[in-house]
Amino acid sequence: VFHRLLPLPYHSSAPTSNRRACFILFCDQLTLISFNIDDDTNMSQKAANDAQASKFMREGNKWMSTTMFRWNPDYYQAANAYTEAARLYKKNQDLSNYAAAQTAVGTASYKQGRLLKGAQELDTAAMTIVNLDGDAKLAGSLYEKSAEWYLEKTSIDRAGRTLVKAAKCVQKTDTKEAARFALKAMKVYPIPNKGRRVQNMDTYNTVLGLLIRTKNFQEADECIVIQLKHLNVDPNEYNRYIYKAWSARAVLALSDSNFDRCAKIIGQTFEQVTAYGETPWGKCMRKLVNALAHAKTDTFNAIMKGPEFKALDNQVARLARKIELDSKSYEQKGVSKVQYEALNDKITEICGALEVDEEGRVVAQKGSSQQQIKSEDLDLTGGVEGLDLT
Repeated sequence: VFHRLLPLPYHSSAPTSNRRACFILFCDQLTLISFNIDDDTNMSQKAANDAQASKFMREGNKWMSTTMFRWNPDYYQAANAYTEAARLYKKNQDLSNYAAAQTAVGTASYKQGRLLKGAQELDTAAMTIVNLDGDAKLAGSLYEKSAEWYLEKTSIDRAGRTLVKAAKCVQKTDTKEAARFALKAMKVYPIPNKGRRVQNMDTYNTVLGLLIRTKNFQEADECIVIQLKHLNVDPNEYNRYIYKAWSARAVLALSDSNFDRCAKIIGQTFEQVTAYGETPWGKCMRKLVNALAHAKTDTFNAIMKGPEFKALDNQVARLARKIELDSKSYEQKGVSKVQYEALNDKITEICGALEVDEEGRVVAQKGSSQQQIKSEDLDLTGGVEGLDLT
């Protein structure tokens, strides 16, 4: 049979080169035939899987409904049918139908009162879609729904972490949607008036870093404002976490070239935060305001690269190092000398006169009406676990 399938020139009397060429051609033809057979087999298998999955989906829908003789839905049987459908859709890599089937599984569990189980099913579906490089928007919506069910079950930290995953999966395709998910993750943590609060530092650090990387500076500022509400303590017990958070807000406004907003934030900081003017960050901000009030761009650039801003760590510190001004950009970015001169006078009224030497170093601060804090009491370089802005 083998010899009959070979082309005619393949005979013992033919030259060796002709026989070799004919044999190679024959092998190529057999390979093409096998590939075609495999493709046909795969297509038929996918069609069979799709038909079987559709059958399971119809069966699940039947169990979710009622009949004359079945007055209540059978959520258990429905979940089993939907699970089989999801398995087959996943095997075919039909991710949209897989998401629909997996959502149906979660809904059936939710109807049974198993909220955590239902949320986990949606979480699993979203993770599978992300791993298979599917639709990021679809995965984000599944994560969001999963977080809602976690929150309904009062699993607050789990809801926050799930929303962070939603933000991460869409950050490359839709930065505004990523910012929405990130801020929603911060808002799921309740802000107690008294007593022990829910720890959210991991979520906060991740969210703030994500918002800064995607250049959503206003949303990053809102994130810090939310965290300040969580860190709200007695004014006499303010610590470096509070001081650094307010300083980070000013850096975010400068990074967004919003000098008007920066001035308002600095003014609020000196008014509302007890003894801020006595801290290294407060003194640094005073020099910064003075430099902007007198259009000293070289002094401003040196301040932004100083140790106080380096202590803000990672993302915010990197932003501070990139902020620069010259005489031309000072005018183009709309820096208001009048506004910063008024702010400088206001801060002097609150904190007293700030004396600096010729190199811009703080020598003394006189006439302050605020509580005195020694600079050595504040760690400018140590790891701050309360406000690690990574």
